[in-house]
Amino acid sequence: MRIRHLLRVLLGFAPVVALIVAAPSIRAANTIDVQQAQRLVTDAGAAKAMLTASTADELGWWWFIGLNNPLSGADPKVWEGWRQSSSVYLPNGAPPAPWGQEPAPPQAVIAIAKQQGLNTNLPFHNLDSDVQSDGLALRDNFQQNVRYQILMNQDTFDYIVQHKVYNVNGQQAMAQANTPLDFPATAFEIKTSWIWIGTDKSILNQLQGKYYIVNAYYALVDASGSPTGAYKVGRAALSGMHIIAKPVPQWFWVTFQNVYDAQNTQSSNQLPMSPAVKRLNQKFRGMLKGMGSIFANYQLMGTQWQFVDSAGKPLLLANSQIESAFQRSSSCVTCHSTASYSVQNGYFNQVKEQDGGIVYYTGEPPKDKMQGYNPLDFVWSLKRAQWQR
Repeated sequence: MRIRHLLRVLLGFAPVVALIVAAPSIRAANTIDVQQAQRLVTDAGAAKAMLTASTADELGWWWFIGLNNPLSGADPKVWEGWRQSSSVYLPNGAPPAPWGQEPAPPQAVIAIAKQQGLNTNLPFHNLDSDVQSDGLALRDNFQQNVRYQILMNQDTFDYIVQHKVYNVNGQQAMAQANTPLDFPATAFEIKTSWIWIGTDKSILNQLQGKYYIVNAYYALVDASGSPTGAYKVGRAALSGMHIIAKPVPQWFWVTFQNVYDAQNTQSSNQLPMSPAVKRLNQKFRGMLKGMGSIFANYQLMGTQWQFVDSAGKPLLLANSQIESAFQRSSSCVTCHSTASYSVQNGYFNQVKEQDGGIVYYTGEPPKDKMQGYNPLDFVWSLKRAQWQR
């Protein structure tokens, strides 16, 4: 337990150190070098070196492996020890509790979980949203909305707290001072998507052995969107994972999803997967299967850290579980480059009208339209902040 805690601490906020870290290796028939993978999570310099060496897709896989350690068993994964955004951007705009003192799930949630026979020693995920970036919902094949959650490591959390941008007041103060946000190179965020299982044994039987399944809950709301004080509690299955971090100034995007998603949700992939990504998926999924890991059922969809390719054509990246409706006009880096706040106009509108509909920006950022907005350093989750009351 002490070793596991130390790993969480190191992976949560270890400073960048001057180490030369080679790409991890597969050391034996069924053994992946997880320690090296974890080091790539904490060493932004080594991650940047892999990017510039044209091994971005491989870095994406090593991050996925390092963050999902331990790869087998029910023990909490590294990213599950990170901070859930629901405990950072509070409804009243108040300062969040310090790192390591995140409030426990509501007592009502724990009581229901015990009645259901869930292991309350494992993490509980607050799946506090059921809408995608465009405000639309994705339905699963069990007639429910896919749910979402955002988490951050300690470096991201510390920056938000130190600069008091956990509420709109702090973001407005930064804009008034014309001070762009600038997260450290070791900042990480993870956005996850989930198929809700709850207590439905039929759904559980269909997804068990195919998906990573966790304890989960969410607050019930009334017709006006206000919390009722009641909760849904049960299990949920991880369908997608965006990993974003800042080894380069424009950040680096990695996206994974479960290979069974098209069978269980009402969305399938619309962007082609590159041959290089297909080869890496075959390699890593085969190794994880040999280790008996549930994460053998997940595949890399792609990575992105540039706006355009060598010919100047906009680069696209999407996850069918997180951007289902606009996959063909989805550029993670371009969309997030517009993350900004204006004292007069509020948050920048990252969508534009085109051909009678709306699309997201792709290619080079629309800098001309962003005049007067204070950059939020690619972090759109700051939009969850509320005014302090």
